[in-house]
Amino acid sequence: MAKLSTPLRVVVLLTAIAVLMVLLLANAVGARSPEVAVAAATEHGTYLVVGGDTLWDIAAAHTTPGEDVRRVVYEIQRLNDLDGSVIQPGQVLQVPLPG
Repeated sequence: MAKLSTPLRVVVLLTAIAVLMVLLLANAVGARSPEVAVAAATEHGTYLVVGGDTLWDIAAAHTTPGEDVRRVVYEIQRLNDLDGSVIQPGQVLQVPLPG
């Protein structure tokens, strides 16, 4: 096996450190969930469920233009500890305010 010269060893070491730093930075950025960032910045209101309401309809009414209704459905489920999409008339839900 051939020995590496000292300048080449330095280049290899610095390259390895740079790659490691890029991977650590990518991991740190990826670790922050978008749902957490959105939830932290969102204000909440309440909504009284009436007969015929669906979770999708309520979420659509609280979705800003261009926003994905599915994200708002998820947020309502999270805010109200809902396991699914079943809601009942008379139920008061926490909902994100649009905008």
